Amino acid sequence: MKKFVFIALMASLLVSVAAAVAADNCDQLMTEAERIWLAHDFNGSDKVLADAVKACPNRAEIYWRQARNEYDRIEAIPRNKKPGKDALIARYRGIEALAQKCMQLAPADGNCYLWKGIGMGRRGTTQGILNSLTEAAELERTFLKAEKLAPQYRAADGSANALADAYDALGQFYRVVPEWLCTFGIKQIVGTCGDLKKSVAYLRKAVAREPKRIEYQKDLAVSLICHGQKANAPAEVEEGKKLLQSLQALPSFKSTDDIDKEHSRMILKDLTMACGYSRDAQQEQSQDSYRGPK
Repeated sequence: MKKFVFIALMASLLVSVAAAVAADNCDQLMTEAERIWLAHDFNGSDKVLADAVKACPNRAEIYWRQARNEYDRIEAIPRNKKPGKDALIARYRGIEALAQKCMQLAPADGNCYLWKGIGMGRRGTTQGILNSLTEAAELERTFLKAEKLAPQYRAADGSANALADAYDALGQFYRVVPEWLCTFGIKQIVGTCGDLKKSVAYLRKAVAREPKRIEYQKDLAVSLICHGQKANAPAEVEEGKKLLQSLQALPSFKSTDDIDKEHSRMILKDLTMACGYSRDAQQEQSQDSYRGPK
């Protein structure tokens, strides 16, 4: 009996040691994937993550990191050089699928919801925001869930900050989705609507968390200009213009920073672009263009 107990204890110990070794190996792979991602080598990061899928397939973090790599590859392509709409939509659905797997493995991980929302959001702007309104309420809920779960991941250089990214995503959502959808009857159909005050508030929170992030400052400036024009608040327009001008002097450290600087100059030349601005494509927002749910 004692011999049996000893054997059982040894077997249990060996299993525990093996699990600890596997977990340590997975931790090392995550660290390496992050290091390579910080160097903007998204394909290289994916190669490490492919090894991680083999070593620890139930680790949710792998899948939001894969989703982020694919998103970053697409975002680094200038507007006029992006693939066709169908190809882009397929790639964004791939991002959503990776994030969905992350959500299934870790329902309380806000990073999973953030990347599900980002994939949905970019698919929506690729299709055209007015063509995607049937999913707008779900998208809002997804980003709000990410905010509520308050993920604390932050890259060492601040080029990623999960909670601030959720604030930034919500800020863009409440600007790009038109406010006229709040009209009684339409909101009941769509389930949500834009809110420029919320947009500005969320983007101020994003900038407060990462003051050196060019995209946050750009997005805040764009929402300030949009709201300032609609609310006849010239001080907000001027604040937005100053932000767009000042961010030109900030150092670029993300693969999209130079694109955002270029787009800031573009908006300064034509402030009417602000409300419908999205990095990937300008959005049609007019009520005259809306023909009901699609």
